[in-house]
Amino acid sequence: MALQTLRKGASGWIAKIFLVVLTFSFLIWGIADVFRGFGASTVATVGATEIPAQAFRTQYLDQIQQIGRRTGRGFTPEQARAFGLDRQVLSQMIADATLDEEARRLGIAVSDAQVAKEIRDNPAYRRPGASAFDPAYFDQLLRANNFTEARFVAAEKQRTVRQQVAEAYGSGIVVPQVLLDAVQRYEGESRDVSYILVTPQVAGPLPAPTEEQLRAVFDAHKITFRAPEYRKVVVLALTPETLAATVSDEEARAAYARDAARFGTPERREIRQIVFTNPEEAAAAAARIRSGTSFDAIAADRGLSARDTDLGLVGRASLVDSKLAEAAFTLAAGAVSEPLAGRFGPVILQVVRVEPGSQRPFEEVKAEILADLSVEKARGLLHDRHDQVEDERGAGSTLAEVAQKLGLQLKTFEADRSGRDAAGNPLDIPGGPGVISGAFAAEPGVETEVVQLPQSAGYVWYETAQVIPARERTFDEARASVEARWREDETAKAVEAKAKALYEKAAAGTPLAEVAGGADLPVVKAAVAQYAAYTAAGNDMADSASVSRLYRKDGG
Repeated sequence: MALQTLRKGASGWIAKIFLVVLTFSFLIWGIADVFRGFGASTVATVGATEIPAQAFRTQYLDQIQQIGRRTGRGFTPEQARAFGLDRQVLSQMIADATLDEEARRLGIAVSDAQVAKEIRDNPAYRRPGASAFDPAYFDQLLRANNFTEARFVAAEKQRTVRQQVAEAYGSGIVVPQVLLDAVQRYEGESRDVSYILVTPQVAGPLPAPTEEQLRAVFDAHKITFRAPEYRKVVVLALTPETLAATVSDEEARAAYARDAARFGTPERREIRQIVFTNPEEAAAAAARIRSGTSFDAIAADRGLSARDTDLGLVGRASLVDSKLAEAAFTLAAGAVSEPLAGRFGPVILQVVRVEPGSQRPFEEVKAEILADLSVEKARGLLHDRHDQVEDERGAGSTLAEVAQKLGLQLKTFEADRSGRDAAGNPLDIPGGPGVISGAFAAEPGVETEVVQLPQSAGYVWYETAQVIPARERTFDEARASVEARWREDETAKAVEAKAKALYEKAAAGTPLAEVAGGADLPVVKAAVAQYAAYTAAGNDMADSASVSRLYRKDGG
């Protein structure tokens, strides 16, 4: 019946017109786009801007690693997909590509000099407490975040251009006043709250539990004390750290000389300057200074304050004008320069004071240099050793045989699904969650796929050596956990009973201060923002649900 209805609809004049329009659209625009992209290396295209699959993969893995570092535990690709991280990254890259395409259409660009100046002026790229840009520290930041200088500068240029385009389109948008008022009421209103915080300390010291009490807890919660399934996993990790390449003293000394700025603090100088409108004014001022007039007097005559003349305590790299930098770091402390041709006009400099640089001796940093060079050398050996391991595995060798033949270290772990040992402590297993999940999916004796570590940091091979089934623990095995559970339950009961008694007194009309004094507890006062557990006093207000209830009550 449904097919007959479709056939009748397709034979009508409306369907015929639709088919004619569809045919003309294919004739005009073609049908190549229907088939384009299968097997291609591009995940999306915005105008003429393509988003390569490799760029998406790199940014996606970077986000996963950042989340793992912030949370302090592994964040697997499966978890990332469950949270929609892949879609978020792609959406952001499409938005960025849209801004790039518009910038290209408008002809907007940013010079390398402008980006370099912004980087030098950004306090986030300076040593903590430092007032000047330090190239060695900046290089450390880049390496710590897996950036090269060229890649970072390119990213900053893209960010600056995108920001200019976004600001240009958003500059004329005016937020309605009614919305501003609503946001102000929602976020700005706060309430002064007084409350009594009942903590586990009110329970006091608990008596030792009896054998009967502990056995009752064990019998009631036996499933809680069950031992989970464990897997004994044999792991062969191939990383720059495990390959320990040999480095000579000559190589270390060469690296020290090549990267001397990394092991020292550059000289800094407190500098002042006066900029003139023409060379004649500068020459006249220099003549007055030579005759005994002070730098400050010259600045005062021109109506300049200290804010106008002081450049602060800076390093050579912080001065954008190379000519001024050369002159400033040649003068003696207290000296004044002759007129110099600056970028914005003739300049006279004064060096107020000199803070000498320092250099850590080679012997002090030798161990650090040797370790870094060893890892760097080992990175070059990674792929060769990877191929050797794969060849041996292809020949039927076990991981133990491969490790013995190639002189590599083999480690064995006994872990549950969360990567913890029998005592509940987290294990530092190379490859982390990827190896654990793979070990629990494989049977003993079955060869598994190699795990490649992010950022090409190495490879991990593993085998499931033994399956240790889950089982019921005996009371004696679980005794410590049972006692901890009993104390937790008894403390919760004591806290609940105390809080209930205090609430009944306050509800009966007893002032809160009197209720707290009778229980030898303080009254905590705080300013609480709506639907937030934030308090100005930094107290322990419970959660957003508690705050929400406060906003449904009148004062008092």
